[in-house]
Amino acid sequence: RGLPVVEVQHHYAHAAAALAEHGVETGLALVMDGTGLGTDGNVWGAELFAVDPSGYRRLATFAPVPLPGGDAAVRRPARQVVARWVAAGVELTDERLRRLGVTPEEGAIWRQQCLRKLNAPLTHAAGRVFDAFSALLGIAPETVTYEGQSAIRLEAAAHRSARRDVPRLPFSQAEKDGMLVIDWSESFALLADARLIAGRACDWAYGEHSSIADAALTMINYGRSHVAACPVALSGGVFMNRILTDLVVQRLSSQGVRVLVHRQIPPNDGCIAFGQAVIAGNLRR
Repeated sequence: RGLPVVEVQHHYAHAAAALAEHGVETGLALVMDGTGLGTDGNVWGAELFAVDPSGYRRLATFAPVPLPGGDAAVRRPARQVVARWVAAGVELTDERLRRLGVTPEEGAIWRQQCLRKLNAPLTHAAGRVFDAFSALLGIAPETVTYEGQSAIRLEAAAHRSARRDVPRLPFSQAEKDGMLVIDWSESFALLADARLIAGRACDWAYGEHSSIADAALTMINYGRSHVAACPVALSGGVFMNRILTDLVVQRLSSQGVRVLVHRQIPPNDGCIAFGQAVIAGNLRR
């Protein structure tokens, strides 16, 4: 029909939706979800953007890791744990694979997929970090039957934690190509030792939420050091998680930061169309 077509990056649409819902055009936006194609051809999903009416700038993300089998790794999260161990240099012993319900043959194949980049797209997504921790702690199902199941189970386990002496999961940070990159390899190497988890899966689940919140604050504070004072919006399906959202909001608010969360539209992909419309509208001004 001769109508103009405007292409909008997935996480930019999330960011624009979260800001526009509050009548804000300029701010930082942390978008965490499971899948969204990035402009570099990789899967994004832990993105800190600086947004204004002219566009966005990517300031921070999670370090990418392979997804052996692509979507198959989402359906069977044990694949993701194997990929995390390969990235962290952890030996794939028979005992470790047995914990995951994985045969040595499967582990060897997935390892080669990761090393040779065979049907193993790279993902930065926070949602995949939740999946992998859920599987590593023995909480995720062997085969996922609905979207977000592994992360939902992890959140439910975290709610059952006594939350006293909760263990923290370590992460490293480094600046690369003008962005802050958060790497979870240390955590997956640490929890390769099953003795640490025994009888404490729920506490580790809460500790994972708290550590993801720590990483979120690290990313946001990095962004705040690079832009003028502005509000911070949270969007993406990961922020359907009540524990994580509350932790991030509380910690930002204690620093005097104005935090914008979705109230009228959902943080998951239900907000995408609104964000796309906002961005296209700005281009038509």
